[in-house]
Amino acid sequence: MSETQRIAQLFADWHDQNPWTEIRLMDLLVDVTPEMAAAHPIPGANSIWQLVQHCLGWRENVLRKLQGEVFKSPEDNYLGEPTDTSPEAWSHLLDAIAQNNQAWQQFLLSLPDTDLEKGYAPANNAFTQYAVIHGLLHHDNYHFGQILMLKKMAQHAAL
Repeated sequence: MSETQRIAQLFADWHDQNPWTEIRLMDLLVDVTPEMAAAHPIPGANSIWQLVQHCLGWRENVLRKLQGEVFKSPEDNYLGEPTDTSPEAWSHLLDAIAQNNQAWQQFLLSLPDTDLEKGYAPANNAFTQYAVIHGLLHHDNYHFGQILMLKKMAQHAAL
């Protein structure tokens, strides 16, 4: 198995397969309602919704930049309050994550292993593409922990 195939498997595991952390994003979010997702159980902290859109935003951002697009990342760091918290908007966000996971699968499975050692141009080549891709997975897992805690708080408050 090539290195890019192993990384693609990590992305698949993270989404809905068998991650070593035993936390799959889709399992984590399956019973989160739009109301729960938009709630702020910790005043001043981000909501589940904001964290999910933040992870998705960065996944899309890094993928587009690895594919050669040049653009400035938004100043809100993809953490803005959602303007639409309807069930349809929440479903759309979850669908976008699934689509993004597929895009990462396609990208990684077409990426030659040798490209992993190339510099990441948006960071002036200070990091390899390998480091940035793995960093994205670490970033996601960090926020998964936050989402898990917010979900537990919301479930406890509902009791």
